[in-house]
Amino acid sequence: MSTTNLDRTAAIGSIACIVHCLALPALAVTMPFLAAAAEAEWVHWAFAVLAVFASGGVIALAPSARTGSFVIPAGAGIALVVGGLFVEHIGVDVAIPTVIGGCLLAFAHIRRLLKST
Repeated sequence: MSTTNLDRTAAIGSIACIVHCLALPALAVTMPFLAAAAEAEWVHWAFAVLAVFASGGVIALAPSARTGSFVIPAGAGIALVVGGLFVEHIGVDVAIPTVIGGCLLAFAHIRRLLKST
């Protein structure tokens, strides 16, 4: 079964998460109406849910994804993105784990996409 569209969705979602974490706060300084979008908790949860379901779907549907070269970066990325939902309470900037996690997820899915072409 082809998981190309799921890999694409996961890669785009990961890149959107990275842009949300890095660019949106900077834009919110110049355009205050974006501040609400930069801080909206539901957006963080939506990115985490997308990461879990898209990456989990690839692992579940594609036996070729059940290798260390995909599972290790994708699993670490999911752990960091989901962990990012909870680190603010202990004084860690939420952008640090989510950006690293988003990069790992994007890397894992883009690498799978490039291998399949």
